This record gives sequence, C-alpha cells and structure tokens, in this order.
Amino acid sequence: MPQLEAHEEPWSLVVPRAVEQWSEPLVIRNLLCAVDFTEFSYRAFQFAAAIARHFQAHLFVQHIVSLPPEVSWSTAGTGLVKERLRGARRIAEEELRRLQSEADIEDMNVTYMLNDGDVQPQILETVGRRKIDLLVLGTHARKGIKRLVEGSLAERLVHEAVCPVLVVSRPQKELRLREEPDSLSLRTILLATDFSRNSDRALTYALRWAAEWSGRVILLHTVETSSKAAQPFTDLLPEADSNLENRVRDAWEKVRMLIPDPSHTHCQIEYDVRDGDPREQILDCAAEKKADLIVMGARGLGKSSLASSLYWGSTLSGVIRDGRFPVLALRHLCG
Repeated sequence: MPQLEAHEEPWSLVVPRAVEQWSEPLVIRNLLCAVDFTEFSYRAFQFAAAIARHFQAHLFVQHIVSLPPEVSWSTAGTGLVKERLRGARRIAEEELRRLQSEADIEDMNVTYMLNDGDVQPQILETVGRRKIDLLVLGTHARKGIKRLVEGSLAERLVHEAVCPVLVVSRPQKELRLREEPDSLSLRTILLATDFSRNSDRALTYALRWAAEWSGRVILLHTVETSSKAAQPFTDLLPEADSNLENRVRDAWEKVRMLIPDPSHTHCQIEYDVRDGDPREQILDCAAEKKADLIVMGARGLGKSSLASSLYWGSTLSGVIRDGRFPVLALRHLCG
C-alpha cells in the first residue's frame, strides 16, 4: 500500500500571485488529482501523471471517503457509521494500490491522500494548503434532468478553485503511460473567449501551455445568435439578426486586438470568429482543428443563489458535459 499522508488541520486558501506575462514559461510544481475510482477519474489520473512527469511536479492523489447524503457527519462517532467508514477506507486503500500498480510512476514524486469528509470542501482545502498549481478532475459528462438537478462536482469546482482546473471525461486521444511515458502533447489549444475579464487569465494560460509544446493557439469568439435547433424559427424572423454582420465585424476587430502582435508569444496564433450557439461553435471548432485542449474562463459562483442557478446553463458547463475534449477552466481572480 502506498504511504498515505495523515489528515492535517485546514488552513485558509491562498490566492495565487498575479498572472505573469505571456512570454514567461508555464510552471507547475504541485498538481492535485482527485479520484473516485471510476473510469473517468482513472483517465483524469492518466493526464495528471503525464503532466506531472513532463513538469517534474509533485503529484498529489486524493480520495475522500464521504458519507451518503442521508447520513450526517454528526453521527460519525456511532458504531454503525464508524464501521461503514472503516469499510469504505479499506476499499479505497485497495483501489489506490491498483491505481499505483497500473501506472508507471514509481520514479515520480507522488503523495497519496485518503481523507474523510465532504468532497468539495476537502479538495478546496488541499488546493490551498498544498499550494496546488493545477487541479485535475474526471467527470461523467452525464446529461439530462438528473444532471441538471444534481449538477457536477467538477463543474462546481471550476467556479470555486483558485487554481486552474483541468476536467477530463472521455477524450478522443487516450494516454497510455506504460507504453508511452512521454505521450502527453498539447500542441493545439483552443481558447474560447467572450472578451470579458473572466477570459483574461485563460488567455495567458493558453499561450503558455501552447508555448510549452511549441504549438498553436486558436483564439475563438462566437457571436451568439441561436442554436442549430432553433435556426428554423429565427430564419422566419430575419430582422432578429439584422445587425449580425456588424457584430461579426466588430468581433473580428476585438479578437485580433487580443494579440495584435503574435511575435510577442512563443507559439503560433490563429484567429476565428463564428456566429451561432457558443457551445456548439466551440465544440465544432475544436473538432475541426483537432484541438488537444479547450481553455475557457470561469465565473466565481459566490454566495448568490441566482449566480448558482444561472451557472448550470453556462457555455462552459455545456462544453465540459460534451466530454470529447479536456477542458482547462480558470477563474478570474479579483485584485
């Protein structure tokens, strides 16, 4: 069994320093991969291990033993609940052994963490306490009413974590660490921008990720009109988009102004403007360009229930749920 780190008292999150200049190299020293032992978290672990190997980073692998919603942590001291937790921990230890044995990571700096508690607060606490530079998560990419009601831990964390969050579901390009230890290559980066402050930090990280592999960044903005499903109805009312041509022209000017002089970067730059439903256009562009990674800005949820409710229908959420491409999400940090 890999040695497990003992749980420590939480401390407050530390907001990372200001975003650095585009030309500075990407630095990842501490990387956290949260696992629940599903096939999706195993894929996320493969990405996390490959990234940690590339950057010679310290990889933290964390599993949180949580109680079912109907059981309160206030009853955790009772005999039945304690036995239930012990059983869950035994299973988790076995799964961590299997995870370690199936990946060629013996030569890497890896710390395994097995904690009890509520999953989201535990992960956020580890992000701050361990000064995590990148959080990697797997998600089921489930759709429908059940997903709308329950939401997704990964989707909530991209709006809460102060560090960048990489979400992996069922990527078209699989990583096989045993056969190809250095198989990670993120040469084609698609940055989807809405020109808001939420996209500023995402732009810097997209450029630095692409520069790491001497790759390219596609700067994409979608002029929002309607989804493909609603197109027959909007075609009946052409006046609804009578100003579309001007909006698209303005968008081209803005997207080029994001990086007016590509020579200041260490990667190739492409510009793209489309119109339609943003989620659909982002995914179509990613497929056409064979993107290795989609980078997007995220809004912090805050304490507003309105913000929380609006978030579930967001473009970022829809791109994550599609699941075909790894998505790197970054919150705008105030100050």
